[in-house]
Amino acid sequence: MKVTRTEIDGVPAFWASGGYTDGYRVALLFRVGQSDETLARSGITHLVEHLALHRVGQPEHHYNGTVDSVTTAFFTEGDGDEVIRFLATVCGALREPPLDRLEAEKQILRTEAAGRSPGAAGRLLLWRYGAAGYGLQGYDELGLPAHTGEDVTAWTARWFTRANAALAVVGGPPPAGLRLDLPDGERMPPPEPTSALPHTPAYFNSQVNGVGLSAIVPRATAGNVFATILQRRLHKALRLDDALSYSAQVGYSPRDRDVAHIVAFADGLAESHPRLTQEFIDEIERIADEPVADAELGEAVSIHRARLDQPETAGAMTMSSCWNELMGAPHRTYEEILRHLDELTPDDVQDVGRTVRDSALLMVPDGQEPHVERYVPAPGSSVVAVRGETFTRADPEAGHLHLIVGPTGVTSMAGPTMGTVRYDSCAAVLAWPDGARALIGLDGITVHIEPNRWIDADGLPARIDRMVPADRVVPMPARPDEDIPERPETTVAPPKPGRRRRSLRSRVSFGLREGTAWDDPALAAALPQVGAGRLDAGLELLTRSRSLPELRGLYLDRLSRAASGHSDRLAAMAAARPDDPDVHLWLGGTLVREAWDARGSAQSEYVSDEQFAQFWLILAGAGEPLYRAAELLPEDPVPWDSLQWHAIGLQLGRLELDRIWRELKDRHDGLYCGHYTRAQALCAKWWGSDADVLEFAESTVEAAKPGDPLAAILPVALLENGMDADDGLEAYLSRPETHAALGAAADKWLTNMTEHPRTREAHHLFGAAFYFAGDVDRARHHLSQAGKTLPDGLPWGYWARPARAYKDALRDLGLR
Repeated sequence: MKVTRTEIDGVPAFWASGGYTDGYRVALLFRVGQSDETLARSGITHLVEHLALHRVGQPEHHYNGTVDSVTTAFFTEGDGDEVIRFLATVCGALREPPLDRLEAEKQILRTEAAGRSPGAAGRLLLWRYGAAGYGLQGYDELGLPAHTGEDVTAWTARWFTRANAALAVVGGPPPAGLRLDLPDGERMPPPEPTSALPHTPAYFNSQVNGVGLSAIVPRATAGNVFATILQRRLHKALRLDDALSYSAQVGYSPRDRDVAHIVAFADGLAESHPRLTQEFIDEIERIADEPVADAELGEAVSIHRARLDQPETAGAMTMSSCWNELMGAPHRTYEEILRHLDELTPDDVQDVGRTVRDSALLMVPDGQEPHVERYVPAPGSSVVAVRGETFTRADPEAGHLHLIVGPTGVTSMAGPTMGTVRYDSCAAVLAWPDGARALIGLDGITVHIEPNRWIDADGLPARIDRMVPADRVVPMPARPDEDIPERPETTVAPPKPGRRRRSLRSRVSFGLREGTAWDDPALAAALPQVGAGRLDAGLELLTRSRSLPELRGLYLDRLSRAASGHSDRLAAMAAARPDDPDVHLWLGGTLVREAWDARGSAQSEYVSDEQFAQFWLILAGAGEPLYRAAELLPEDPVPWDSLQWHAIGLQLGRLELDRIWRELKDRHDGLYCGHYTRAQALCAKWWGSDADVLEFAESTVEAAKPGDPLAAILPVALLENGMDADDGLEAYLSRPETHAALGAAADKWLTNMTEHPRTREAHHLFGAAFYFAGDVDRARHHLSQAGKTLPDGLPWGYWARPARAYKDALRDLGLR
């Protein structure tokens, strides 16, 4: 089993003796594969491999070629002269590809692809890596039709060089006279991995008769043995014990020098999917939680040792040496492999099990979900829409479907669910002659556009084609007429903006802060000007507040209300000032405000479908300017506060809200408006629970410095929880433990109070909480400091007439 390294014409060669044949088995390996391509031009490596082997013709001995994720290999077996001729022919064809065979080989590859499917492994890679790099194994070779002779020549010259090759020989030393006449070049490292997964462990649903898993583990003997143990466990549990699956397979394959993939799949009938899903996941959890028994580990090690004694081991060892050479990984001898097997411990395998569990991506059948909470949904939609022209479906039944086409990309919307592909991160655009387009983003999100289904969309194909890079366009063959949707005879009119202006003292949109519970002369002077359309006055305030985040948060809040109805003018200003963070921030904040105004303040069951459609459409437009503002002023926390409201309204989920919160906290860990919005996000009515928001409020009070109005986040949580308490608001707030916590928080704030833009708002919150708790003295103290101001939202906004509720409280306290 000794592998010897030598060199032939500058190419590293690894050879070993082989006892199962009188001749040679050889493989010429290159460090280039599917992952080095782009989706729009994929398939070129496979095309080169076919062209090179065409030159070989029909010899008597066996030969073949393969292309995988990171390597291309040419194999043959025969006597010395046959091996020499084969390698000389392949190298010659790589130096000068037979371009006269280009179209014929494309046809052969299309025929080959028609009988091939990416399968479960391909889908798992696509969802993990997106439409680039290692994820390309989940896609067809879309780029084949577009490749020219010049493309092939350039690709071979770059990748198929002596510096990027290695030779494996089994059967003895390489035959005398063997040459590897390849062009000079350079060693190409494997591609850097992309990612379409913000969190793991994760899962996605697919139309699949079984359950699959992919995981990323360190490349080591422990991972390989783990795969054997997991396969044996799945076979026993799913087939032998419960007859849920016919075949459970687990594979271990290196990705690069340091990392390997583990892929598992167990098939099963539809009626078995619930139990199959649960028991499959249980085995993943069990092997992470419990060390394997010594006997079980010993059996798995014995299996691997037995494999090393097979005749095929010599070929595997030489191929592994070639692979390690090309990846820059250390070589391992037969003796080292045996030693690593013998040194394995149950703890080593359990460590791999934990890594598998923590990096897992599960593929489960439609309708199934993991029963273990740690697995979160993999993103199948986008969190940001582009701004641009909105198109409405021509069929009246599609009222919640919209298409947005802008200068930066396209977004499809189905209710609040968005799919966005930006032109600068577009992996491919499939272009059919009838005008249909499919834009595939690097994250794997796809937007399909059928112009016949949208009003006034005839010019969309040409518009999109002008915006995307030419090398991303993939011409598609003409579709049969029956596959092209007909334009409906009945059409509906495009949606009206539906935005309505409101006074500064009007009722609050559901959960948003408005009103006059602040004292800032500059803001008071600017608001009437902004309301009259003189936007420069507001922009000047925002510019002056860049280094004052608390004031900036207040200014954005008030100015966005004053500019409600003027977002089109702000959009024009943003287009004229693409590098101005203040105008982008203001535009985003104003769109958030307009969206919540369109929704109205009623509970969701009383909001019409038309209101929701307008709400989501307007709110979607706020994401792009807010992220642009955050990009232009990276230290500013205020855009991230508005992005919390953006995420709440578009139902982006707790994970996205948590991510936005971390971004805000990284920039300012005590921003009042950010904490207020976070408390709203954690309420039971949105993405949390009574316990979540109360725990957040208590930890906020604990972390706040004496004199900081952040202590008022506690009455925010208590008022929110108390409104739905079984015993009513007054009884809830007057509970001894609740009242005591409220008093302690107020005392902490009143100790050494600091000047703050939100002081009056905090007095309202504490004053109202004490008022409803029956603590007259404390309520009177706080509300006397609030004066004749009236905040929107909490604490008075839940009443039909907030101003009346506040006046009644003042009267009861003797403050009127």
